[in-house]
Amino acid sequence: MHPSKPFRMTPQRKLILEELRKDKTHPTADQVYVQVRRRLPRISLATVYRNLELLSEHGLVRRLVSGPGPMRYDGGLAPHFHVRCVVCGAIEDVMLQLDERIDAAAARQTGFEILGHELEFSGICPDCAMHRRSD
Repeated sequence: MHPSKPFRMTPQRKLILEELRKDKTHPTADQVYVQVRRRLPRISLATVYRNLELLSEHGLVRRLVSGPGPMRYDGGLAPHFHVRCVVCGAIEDVMLQLDERIDAAAARQTGFEILGHELEFSGICPDCAMHRRSD
């Protein structure tokens, strides 16, 4: 969804976007705030939250809404999926070939015009698996 309001890439938005694109851990807004404050100490947490939402509304970042805990953000816009650890909540990218047959099958079954889909795998990350084995 792209709101009709004009969108300007302010220095704060640009910095938030840069930090988010560098971070492959899919950080929360609070984690983005900590990163951005290193370069822009006077920025407020509310500004980071507001700008993450605006960047998301304009399709420049992805909000990851599934799973427990706070909202996470992804600066990677190339089509991909995610895997989330059910123990620690870590999220990683899964770069698999997208299968458009899923969209077509969903459209046939429901009559919807499918615009896209989100897929998230769940599992136990290697660190948590190692800790479980050592317990």
